[in-house]
Amino acid sequence: MKIRQFVSVFVLLALAAPSSAPALSVGLNRLPGEILEYRIRWGIIPAGKAALSVVGADDGSIRFRATAESLPALDLIYPVRNFMESTIHPPGITAARYYKKVKEGWGKAREEEVVFDPEAGLARHFKNGKLRREVQVPQGVQDPLSCLYWYRTQDIEQSIPIYLDIADGSKLVRGSVSVLGRERVDTPAGTFDTVIIEPRMEGIGGVFKKSPGARILIWLTDDSWHRPVKLQSEVIIGSFTVELTSIRSGS
Repeated sequence: MKIRQFVSVFVLLALAAPSSAPALSVGLNRLPGEILEYRIRWGIIPAGKAALSVVGADDGSIRFRATAESLPALDLIYPVRNFMESTIHPPGITAARYYKKVKEGWGKAREEEVVFDPEAGLARHFKNGKLRREVQVPQGVQDPLSCLYWYRTQDIEQSIPIYLDIADGSKLVRGSVSVLGRERVDTPAGTFDTVIIEPRMEGIGGVFKKSPGARILIWLTDDSWHRPVKLQSEVIIGSFTVELTSIRSGS
C-alpha cells in the first residue's frame, strides 16, 4: 500500500453526514493555523507519518495541505515524500487550484496541477508542467482535498449519504459516504467520541486508488470540528491504520 493513499483517503471525509441530529460545523475563519498529525501503521509495523494543515496566505486565499512520508527505517526499502495542496478563495469553499508532488521509491518526483476555471466550466490538468487534459466541471466542484474542508464548514442535519462533485483533473465523479455508527476511540492524541463512516468512491483514480473490494472506515470527532482521528483499511498485502497523534487548533 502506497503511503500517499494513507493521507489522500481523508479527503473522502467531506462527503459524510456524521449525525442524525442537527449539528453546527466549524467556520472557515477558525481553520487557518490548524495542524493535525498522524502515525501510520501497516499491521503492527510503524510505516510513516502524515499531517493535515491549513494556511492563510497574504492574498486572502486559504491553502489546505496534506503531507506523508515514510519512516527512516523504511526509507532504505521504499522512500516516500508526498505533498498535496488545495487553494481556495473565501468567503466560500470552491476548488481553485490543486497541486501534488509525489515521490515514491527511487524515481524522480512527479508533479501534477489542476487549475479550475469556473467561467469556462473546466478543470485543466497539468503533469510535469504540460497540459494533459481538460475536464468539464459544474459550479461548486471540489478537488480531492478541498472537499474535506468544505464538509467541515457545513451544518449537518441527517445521517444520510451526502453527494458532492469532485474533480482530480482526469475525471469528474460523484461519491457518497454512509454513517455506520458511533464509538469512543483511543488514539495517541487522546480519547474521542466519534462517528464511524464508510466512504464509497470508485473510478476517480490518483489519490483515491485502493485495492479492489477494500473497505475504508474513518472515525470523525462527534463535534463541530469533525476532525478525522482514525482510519482503517484492508489491502492486498495486509491492513493499515492511521491514528491522530497531535492537534494544534486554528485561530
